[in-house]
Amino acid sequence: MSAVREDVCSEGDYRRMLTLTDQLLGHLELLNLRGQKGIDGVTRRSITATMRELTPSARARFPRARTVQEALDGLFEVQVELLVPLQRMLHWDRLVSVPIGRTA
Repeated sequence: MSAVREDVCSEGDYRRMLTLTDQLLGHLELLNLRGQKGIDGVTRRSITATMRELTPSARARFPRARTVQEALDGLFEVQVELLVPLQRMLHWDRLVSVPIGRTA
């Protein structure tokens, strides 16, 4: 699913996109823990490949990252963009709107 259109995405599509961004986040977090500041070629290619699989609005949230930290911050923004439609699909708004202590 390359260059995904938002209007045709299913729950599974959003879950897959979140998995891809989670994998990239894990890689970037390791680089960050090692103290790497700049984005190397392998990581740049991983970012490009991941972005290619996302919806246009999610891709638009990712900045022109020059550092590992900028890429991490940008990926969190991308995940927010992916989570909103997924939450709507799962009707999380209904789940969180039930008053605490109330039983069915």
